Amino acid sequence: MKITGLEELNKKLSDLQSNANSISGQNSVPLNELFTRKFMESNTKGFTDISSFFDASPFVLEKQEDLNSIPADELDIYVSKNTLFNSWKEMLSKAGSEWTVKQLGL
Repeated sequence: MKITGLEELNKKLSDLQSNANSISGQNSVPLNELFTRKFMESNTKGFTDISSFFDASPFVLEKQEDLNSIPADELDIYVSKNTLFNSWKEMLSKAGSEWTVKQLGL
């Protein structure tokens, strides 16, 4: 007798382990992949992507690394006025959590 439910569970667990292994360690994720359209529409005041979010900001960002040069307190103020989050760190953490869940296939 074949136990398909158990085999299906084993396959899902194997896939989950494989997905977890593929993202283990430190990851560098492009901002437009991290901040999906769904994320931006659900968590910001009218923005559909991270580019438009920063285009509307007082900050000049030509590349992702430019984020490091923005004073944290100024970025936090902009984030708190234009999103559901109180800080950039909180927004980044939530987006990172959602990205991880997606990568794991959950």
